Amino acid sequence: MSKRRTGPPPGLRKFLWGVATSAFQMEGAPRCDWTRWKIRDENDRQARLNGVGHLLRTEEDLALLPELGVNAYRFSVEWSRVAPRRGGWDRKAMDRYVRIAATLREAGIEPVVTLHHFTNPSWLAKGTSWEDPSTAEEFLRFAERAARALRGHARVFVTFNEPNVFIVGGYLGGIMPPGKKSVKGGFAAFANVFRAHAALYDMIHSGERERTSVGVAHSMVAFQPASEGSPMDGWAAELAHAIYNMGLIETFRTGSLSVRIPSLFEEEAAVGVRDKLDFLGVNYYFRMFLRLSSPGTEGAEYFWEDREKRGLTGTGWEVYPKGFEDMLRAAALAGVPLVVTENGAAESDDRRKIAFMKDHLRVVLRMIREGIDLRGYFWWSLMDNYEWLEGLRPRFGLYRVDFETLERTPTAASAWFARWVKRRRATDTEFKPGGRGSPPGRRPAGGRRSP
Repeated sequence: MSKRRTGPPPGLRKFLWGVATSAFQMEGAPRCDWTRWKIRDENDRQARLNGVGHLLRTEEDLALLPELGVNAYRFSVEWSRVAPRRGGWDRKAMDRYVRIAATLREAGIEPVVTLHHFTNPSWLAKGTSWEDPSTAEEFLRFAERAARALRGHARVFVTFNEPNVFIVGGYLGGIMPPGKKSVKGGFAAFANVFRAHAALYDMIHSGERERTSVGVAHSMVAFQPASEGSPMDGWAAELAHAIYNMGLIETFRTGSLSVRIPSLFEEEAAVGVRDKLDFLGVNYYFRMFLRLSSPGTEGAEYFWEDREKRGLTGTGWEVYPKGFEDMLRAAALAGVPLVVTENGAAESDDRRKIAFMKDHLRVVLRMIREGIDLRGYFWWSLMDNYEWLEGLRPRFGLYRVDFETLERTPTAASAWFARWVKRRRATDTEFKPGGRGSPPGRRPAGGRRSP
């Protein structure tokens, strides 16, 4: 979408086959807003402080990536660890993230760095929230310094992970920090997130020594009416899709954040993000049903249901690959290259996890063959880790983690994914500047069809 940039930057010239993680979920954090948020028990408290021990096992965990054969790894920088107090800076902590990026580049693995993955420092949470422009200013002080430190090693940046999730969860639903329930406050917070992205986009590109690519990771959900025969349910699903899925895309297309809920809330604000998106990350997991059929119902009821008869995942989510296809088509309307920055399933049964992979990776190849400009796919996650609202119960990882010993064990799913990546990378070609090159995954004439 940026008019001043032509051709794919180096970080996205090869299709990115990778896995994704986040700092808080892997290494914990002693001083962020999630550290003490609605702690369930002592095990939960310890997991928030230490994650799954990644801080002390960083080299060991990074060594798993060559086993998978991936050429990209998405990780985040924990704001509260690098800036443990207002105005402070932990150079040792930041140097560790720089070493991670450098180690990856040396190994031929593209670092994809997320600068905000849900968490905010606890010193910030005590005084302000994203409703206040000063929060964006504090974030930019951290993010600009972090991005400068990573220059020369990282060339693909995600400014924000799922901003619609932490705005809906933290400012509308009250189920995530800071636990507020205000449509007006949520709108103000989202506007400040967009403005922070715009400033950070300009900063990263203005000081780049090698071409970089800057995007966001956007959560997309396949909304569907609970009852196909209910006009109210249909209206709720259409409105949810327009606001939750397409609202961010339209904001980047127009430069204005606009929310219109008839008779409830209408607001618009210029946020300056037009032409400031090099790629759009898509995070997709499930289809969700909405019901607004009961007279007097306050808001829509949402739920998951196994209508495809594939079984629900460990988080109770429906497996619905068709929704993945629908969301990628919708995301393509952004007019920029797409990267699947997260896709995965919480499954203890490797057979079910592999079946999920197969179904969703088929969608990836089909979309590319149809001309969707898709540049990467990241499985969530490298290993089992802390899940925000679920604790340690869900098993998203390709590597199994024993939460008592913290031992990492390869699974049948990791072996299957490694074989898939090896086959795909053998046929992938580079995207040529000014053109697409050969779409990754396109089968050569006479070649075997992969599962």
